[in-house]
Amino acid sequence: MTNKNPFEIRAEVLQLAKEYMDTQHKLNLDYAQTLRNLGKAQRDEYLASFKPYTFDELMEKAKEMYGFVSKKD
Repeated sequence: MTNKNPFEIRAEVLQLAKEYMDTQHKLNLDYAQTLRNLGKAQRDEYLASFKPYTFDELMEKAKEMYGFVSKKD
């Protein structure tokens, strides 16, 4: 087991949050594509699925994940 300083932990949590958001975005795109192929997706809904997540959304997810790491109970 390695000892990591708080900066290394935050960097790893940020990387995990980015990987999570990337995966979630890809799943949303796949789902929208499936609905489009079935003829059940509206144009606006389909186009909205291509909107990437924002930096603020990424930071919010990272803070949520870091909260778990820094919780003391």
